[in-house]
Amino acid sequence: MEAQLLELLDYQPVLAALASTRDGLLVASVGLAHEDAEAVAAAGSAVAAGDADPVMTIALKGGDLYVALGQELMLLALAETDTVGEGLAGVMLEKVGILDSLLAGEG
Repeated sequence: MEAQLLELLDYQPVLAALASTRDGLLVASVGLAHEDAEAVAAAGSAVAAGDADPVMTIALKGGDLYVALGQELMLLALAETDTVGEGLAGVMLEKVGILDSLLAGEG
């Protein structure tokens, strides 16, 4: 699972990536301390709970939080502000689908 997250770091503005359940339980992370990753996962689940969009961007002080929703998991990426754009959203949707498959034992 971490290999999928590491590939997101190839997008230069992406500083960290993590996968969690849709209710915020951290599954894997790269680029963040465990405690910080847990906090980001919890925040992502709160934001995602009220939104039906499969991909969201939340502006934060000093950067953006990208959230991609899968069936069971969500993928979150922290990136520098306004530097990634639509390309990351498509990659994140693809990756969260792969991670959902891995979780289900299909990959």
